[in-house]
Amino acid sequence: MSSVFRIKEGFSTYTETEKRLAEHILEHKDDVINFSAQVLGEKVNTSAAAVVRFAKKLGYKGWTALKVDLASDHTGEETGFDDIIKEEDTVKVLVRKAQTLNLRTLEQTYKLINEKTLQEFIDRLIAADTIYLFGVGGSGIVCEDFHNKLVRIGKRSVFNKDPHIQLEAAAHISDKDVALGISYSGNTKEVNVALEHASSKGALTLGITQLTKSKMNKICDLQLHVPSEEKELRLGAIQSRNSSLILTDLLYYGITKADIAGYKDKLKNTRSLIAELK
Repeated sequence: MSSVFRIKEGFSTYTETEKRLAEHILEHKDDVINFSAQVLGEKVNTSAAAVVRFAKKLGYKGWTALKVDLASDHTGEETGFDDIIKEEDTVKVLVRKAQTLNLRTLEQTYKLINEKTLQEFIDRLIAADTIYLFGVGGSGIVCEDFHNKLVRIGKRSVFNKDPHIQLEAAAHISDKDVALGISYSGNTKEVNVALEHASSKGALTLGITQLTKSKMNKICDLQLHVPSEEKELRLGAIQSRNSSLILTDLLYYGITKADIAGYKDKLKNTRSLIAELK
């Protein structure tokens, strides 16, 4: 996980003091790695304790751990190549823009991954009796893809494209189950209502969304985050969908890794049954 990218992505969630700390760290990255928490606090007119709390908010044990990550982070600035599609674009330009955008999304998504949180996601999904999936639109496509993968390996999963039926299914969730919601904004009402109900029933709630202030981030016990798109005009939920697919694929790999031999047999069984249709 890139410390620099993590600091930038979470900016909208910061208090005024945290924003001053973030700005100073980003502007003076090479200098602050030599500062103690007390020195950095004095630089931005705050306390050493506030510096440590900020580091912990980013997922580090403390300021020293964040400094170590900053020292090894060689993240460069993003390119200025215009990724918005224009009428005058040739197919060649279109291909280049799509490639640039997709590669950037891929890179940014991996930079945001907290490996400890990812492992906890995987462990909780493995332990769940049933995995309930909630998402609409582009996020629903990601849910359906993940659901299909889980079905193939015999992992009990519940998902329906219709958000009303998703809520109906949520009525039967228990404290032995896990609810996974996917929403780029984190404020999709249908998803959050389902997650709130799941939480009230004692089920663990997981979320895949942006690292911003959102209702989903408040509801969920654990979150994995996708990059925020800088452009106000989104040309469909393309990049957010791709980011979410990267994360759900990692979850799938993690689940199957826990019992490769067993899941391999289940995959063979499902493939064999489907082959009868040919």
